[in-house]
Amino acid sequence: YYESVIQAGGVPVVIPPSADTAVLMNTLGHIDALILSGGGDINPLWCGEEPQPGLHGINSERDLPELLIARLAYNRQIPMLGICRGIQTLAMALGGKVAQDISDTAKIRHSQDADRSEATHIVNVDASSTLCSLYDHEEMLYVNSFHHQAVSDPGERFRVVAKSSDGIIEAIESREFKSIMGVQWHPECMENGLPLFEWLTRQAAQFHKACDLHQRIQTLEIGRASCRERV
Repeated sequence: YYESVIQAGGVPVVIPPSADTAVLMNTLGHIDALILSGGGDINPLWCGEEPQPGLHGINSERDLPELLIARLAYNRQIPMLGICRGIQTLAMALGGKVAQDISDTAKIRHSQDADRSEATHIVNVDASSTLCSLYDHEEMLYVNSFHHQAVSDPGERFRVVAKSSDGIIEAIESREFKSIMGVQWHPECMENGLPLFEWLTRQAAQFHKACDLHQRIQTLEIGRASCRERV
């Protein structure tokens, strides 16, 4: 991913956790795309639920900043890719829900102990999805898997575009034609993961051009207003 960003003339930046909304908004003003990465469980209190026995360790330091930045980036039309915990963050931040533990409903193993680069199960992909088009319209992908939580309800802003054979949600995309996608696996660890990052890099380039055009129009309008005032 980093190579594709650099080749496109971009610079990857790691955003440290901060619950200061002003800091997050200022940061978003300097980026063209956002990756929400993997990590620990999300505190169920954020969606009004009590912790269930299957809940693992939560990461309170990350929860609020990531939920805030996902919502702020959504409002600014910034392209986003959510990975593992990241797909859950997208859902939680934008009206969906996350199952605290899928152990009772899953029929296949979703938390592998194989090497992170090794695919251990199949996901079935919606033929009409952007995800499917990124993989030459393959409707079946082999993925790795390191989770015990999953999106249970994508909310109104997303549609489910991939599921495992036991019905667990594996990928979501925006219903609103925004450049937002989430996947439950870790493409950064797999040889076939590059298309997702190339997609995000393309969306980032388009977003940058749109912002540049908007800035030029604003500058032109300010200049015209100034001329009218002088006249």
